Amino acid sequence: MKLSELAVGQTAEILEVHAAPPLKERLKRLNIVCGGRVRALRRAPFGGGILLDAGGTRLALRDSLAATIEVTVREEE
Repeated sequence: MKLSELAVGQTAEILEVHAAPPLKERLKRLNIVCGGRVRALRRAPFGGGILLDAGGTRLALRDSLAATIEVTVREEE
């Protein structure tokens, strides 16, 4: 499943980030790393993007970037 497909309120574990090395490094600094958890907080209208909580960091990603990140949905613990 792609991060761009995550529904608001769902929590997911990041499996793979398919991005260029500089972008991958930037995402890593924002807690978007393999094995990390993210939670979808809000969606922008008209496919504009997604607001996430990633290890206490809130960030917004465009849907095009979120589609390059593979995740698996996890139940809240």
